[in-house]
Amino acid sequence: MKTKTVMIVCLISGFLAVAQPAWSAPKSFESRQHARQSRRPAALTTPVVSGAIPRAIRGGNPLQMLNPSAPAKYGTANESISIDPDVPGKVNGIIFVSIPF
Repeated sequence: MKTKTVMIVCLISGFLAVAQPAWSAPKSFESRQHARQSRRPAALTTPVVSGAIPRAIRGGNPLQMLNPSAPAKYGTANESISIDPDVPGKVNGIIFVSIPF
């Protein structure tokens, strides 16, 4: 009888220990944490890198850039070439990496 009572008490205390958190912060600590989280950090703008090499890295399969029947997600050749503004349709070269600032 005594062992059954001890087992029941142990089970109940085990369930209560699992149901309640082991440690809870004081209310003043929680309000300070909330005040810190309400301020947003300054938004950093990352430069947009374009060109043939970054596009090949982002695309996943650089050989698809040479495939004329590749899906549209790999883009077109016009995205990676430099066109002469004085002569329409004349290509100056390939843009390997371009970082606008």
